Amino acid sequence: MWLLSTNPDGSFSLTDFIGDAIPSYAILSHTWAADNQELTFQDLKNGLGFGKEGYGKIQFCSEQAERDGLRYFWVDSCCIDKSNSAELQTAINSMFRWYQNAAKCYVYLSDVSTGKHS
Repeated sequence: MWLLSTNPDGSFSLTDFIGDAIPSYAILSHTWAADNQELTFQDLKNGLGFGKEGYGKIQFCSEQAERDGLRYFWVDSCCIDKSNSAELQTAINSMFRWYQNAAKCYVYLSDVSTGKHS
């Protein structure tokens, strides 16, 4: 299971955890942007994607996890290496358990208004 963490400079790192050595983490349920606007696993590995629309929800999850005292968080759009078919199949088969075992679950619905006015 790949988990994200935030580096001191505000960038994100992916760390692979195996077996029972998975630390407490938050998980993000979210609406998806257009495919070319989502941060991907490859974007994060290559230090790219900061200008993509999906970057904001990763930042939101990072900040909320930090407020909740969690170092790690998981977002399906960028924590699964979709270029690796075995990893993708494992992720699909494990996703329910990953949501179930998360310490916190956040929701990011970019298409819903909060009703707050500036």
